[in-house]
Amino acid sequence: MATEILVNDGGAPARILPFTAGAVVSGGHIVAMESDGEVDPATGTAALNTLGFALTNAASGAIASIVTGKGVIVNALATGTVASGASLEVDATDGILVAGATAGEVVAVALEDHSGAVTYIKVLTK
Repeated sequence: MATEILVNDGGAPARILPFTAGAVVSGGHIVAMESDGEVDPATGTAALNTLGFALTNAASGAIASIVTGKGVIVNALATGTVASGASLEVDATDGILVAGATAGEVVAVALEDHSGAVTYIKVLTK
């Protein structure tokens, strides 16, 4: 599968902004701003600092293109059982979304069903 994750390219108020990656980032990861000013795949504990979704892969130290904005449809990495319409939160696993079960910050809404291992699913950003 292609690593580009943007589904709509102008219909919603989205921006693609450059940030330095502090760790390896894959297209579809949700990322968070860290205290060093770099972005890393978000974890459940860093969910309040999420900026958006990585558009493509980026190595640590490289520029990561991050899709930001509300109401943007992207293909994001998710895991577990997700029903269409489910609220999605950042899992404890780096940069991965999971159906809201931990009362964490909701960062997206699932637009399709998924069950199983980590894969791309279509989501609407919150």
